[in-house]
Amino acid sequence: MVGLESLYIFGDSIMKGVMLDPSNKRYVIQKGPGAEAFSHTTGLIVTNDSKFGCTITRGRERIEKALAQGKRFDAVLLEYGGNDCDFDWKKVSADPDGEHQPKTPLDQFIAEYKKIINLLRSHLVTPIIMTLPPIDAHKYLNWLAMNGLSRENILNWLGDEQMIYRFQELYSQTAASIARETGVLIADVRTAFLSRRDFNDLICDDGIHPTEKGHAIIYNALADAAAAAGITHPQLNNAG
Repeated sequence: MVGLESLYIFGDSIMKGVMLDPSNKRYVIQKGPGAEAFSHTTGLIVTNDSKFGCTITRGRERIEKALAQGKRFDAVLLEYGGNDCDFDWKKVSADPDGEHQPKTPLDQFIAEYKKIINLLRSHLVTPIIMTLPPIDAHKYLNWLAMNGLSRENILNWLGDEQMIYRFQELYSQTAASIARETGVLIADVRTAFLSRRDFNDLICDDGIHPTEKGHAIIYNALADAAAAAGITHPQLNNAG
């Protein structure tokens, strides 16, 4: 059993609990299962420091700042890749024949993730890497077009609609590979989504953010991962 007392979550809007309100198409914070529910399930003191739009580079900076401020935590759940693999779609739409790079190229993504792991371990903090919930490429393209971009131009640049899905999956798989290479615990949220037949109900109309039902799946998967890894609060270990 791994006895921990406190867990920090560093991630982006997924772990912040953001979802799209279907009635007005505006982003809101879901009120269903969240850090509080995970805290209740595991007995850990959970602090969620996730930020909308955060890339792994900005995440590393936030972790460095937290440590410099003297904040202490036994473990950190890392959820990055969704914004890192994203492109400037406005530029792609305007120039579908041009060369475009993701916000964080894959080699930089790998380097930054390993920096974070080394940093946390140097402070005797247990890192945990979370895989990404999958995106819905069709919904995402429609969302971009709804916001004034050319669906045709973006599709011409991509080659096919599912390229968006595959590229995001590449970053999720890379995060899992880094975890295996470095011996870091993996919270495999992605599999929990892919095994569902009701996937359409799990992702919002923007194709990216989980619905309330999807967010519940995330925290159930995290609780399962914690149980499989034997992560519990010391007081729970002594509860009889």
